[in-house]
Amino acid sequence: MKKTIAILIALMLMVSCLSLTAFAAEDSEIVPVVVKVPEGWDAPNLWAWADDGRNAFAAWPGDPMEELAEGWYYIWVPSFVQNVIVNANQGTDAAIQTDGIVVEAGKEVWITVAEDKTAEVSYEAQLRGEIPAYVEKFVVHAYVPLSWKTVNMWAWSAPDGTNAFEAWPGEALVEGEDGWFTGKAPTWVNSLIINGNEGTVQTEDITIEGKELWITVYEDLTYELSYEDPNKAVPNITVHAQVPADWSAPSCWAWSAPDGTNAFTSWPGEALTQDGDWYTIEVPGWINSVIINANEGSVQTADLSVEAGKDVWVVVTDPENATVSYGEPATQATPSETEEPAPETEAPTTEAPAETPAEEGGSNTGAIIGVVAAVAVIGGGAALVMKKKKK
Repeated sequence: MKKTIAILIALMLMVSCLSLTAFAAEDSEIVPVVVKVPEGWDAPNLWAWADDGRNAFAAWPGDPMEELAEGWYYIWVPSFVQNVIVNANQGTDAAIQTDGIVVEAGKEVWITVAEDKTAEVSYEAQLRGEIPAYVEKFVVHAYVPLSWKTVNMWAWSAPDGTNAFEAWPGEALVEGEDGWFTGKAPTWVNSLIINGNEGTVQTEDITIEGKELWITVYEDLTYELSYEDPNKAVPNITVHAQVPADWSAPSCWAWSAPDGTNAFTSWPGEALTQDGDWYTIEVPGWINSVIINANEGSVQTADLSVEAGKDVWVVVTDPENATVSYGEPATQATPSETEEPAPETEAPTTEAPAETPAEEGGSNTGAIIGVVAAVAVIGGGAALVMKKKKK
């Protein structure tokens, strides 16, 4: 009998493992999203996420879409995506976007955006022909001289000479709010050129690895190459937080504004760890905005602006009220911490102390009153301390 039970348990574990593997495979799958945008929506992007808060892309406004036909653009997203926002004209005064659009996870979806920014969703192809196959790409960031009116990237594989783009000057890079221009290149390239003003000025050939990189180009066309964001090359910081007593399992959500790069992959962020009177968490030093939340994200503060690169202390009174400081705030002392304890009252001495001890029938009323008073003072102080901790 025991052997049979053991075999059944083993089979159940095997099925469970297979199910988990299937879920992991599902998360790694990708599906196409095809969008038709109104005239005037230039360089459209897609922002996408799941109902559980997982984001498809690292930062707003998401990833740029590629042109499929006139007015139509496409992009590949993880199969877990259930919500999307189509946006365009980022980095200009004419930036525009739809509201959140609900889509079915794991399905090829076609979206038609109207002039009034409403959207119609279909799961049937709206064009003939095939959507180009998925090509894994990486992001290229370029910071260039102000004299460059346009910025492009040319990329290829050396020594075979296979080009990533059809014609010079290559892929147009899009300017972000932080002054960096960005674009994408296939991961199989190992060489690129950053050029400007329709290809009339350019860097030399730059040998690269096929992963996200940052290139700073100077007026004399020399450059610096980094595989880490120069703006975020700062040590981690610690966020300290105190929350109301009815906030359970507090978490921290943190990001960089205005570019929208998140420190964590999904809401409500990462759990805080209790350290004495404070909850703490270590986060990247480049963040400049935080939200303290609890009860699985059902209660939260407003967006709190903080200084990048500095440890921060947040005291939350309630969801609408929180204070931020860059050193541990002084704790208001309770009366038990500030007032000298009342001296014990000594019973008046008499010429005949032998007549007062209890064992000889004398009265202990004065001593009992003194003890009761001392207990009341101490008890009151303890009550104040406990009340303060609950706040």
